[in-house]
Amino acid sequence: METEAYGKETTRKFERLESYRVQLMTYQANFPPIVYIVPVFHNYADGHWAFPRTMKEGIGHGNNSGYAALNLAVCLGANPIFLLGFDMKHDGPKTHWHTGHPLPQTKDHLATFPKYFEHAARKATAMKIKIINLNWESGITCFPKQSWREVL
Repeated sequence: METEAYGKETTRKFERLESYRVQLMTYQANFPPIVYIVPVFHNYADGHWAFPRTMKEGIGHGNNSGYAALNLAVCLGANPIFLLGFDMKHDGPKTHWHTGHPLPQTKDHLATFPKYFEHAARKATAMKIKIINLNWESGITCFPKQSWREVL
């Protein structure tokens, strides 16, 4: 079943994944039944700043999927959490791992992401959850950085 919002390419990528298929629902879309749908915290607007420890009321999204993935890791009990691939920089026209995103992002939009991660960093610290950013070139600077080679 093709998602109305993302198109054929993204649907094919989801279908070919051999891992768990998870989608945070921030707006209406139809995904194949093999995709596990995670609800957004209360509603879309509340999800911007939410960073709960459990999924009872949904998870926060910080207006980007990386934040949602981080919150999902917290809800699943991960500690420490290692971020890899969180460059959070605008490099030309491509801003997603897939084409056809219904809401292309501009540099201005991407510039709003660090404030959400700073909020998540404060919440994680209060929860005694350690988050390490493994991308030295990341635009996210609120988490301590470490080389992935050191972690392995």
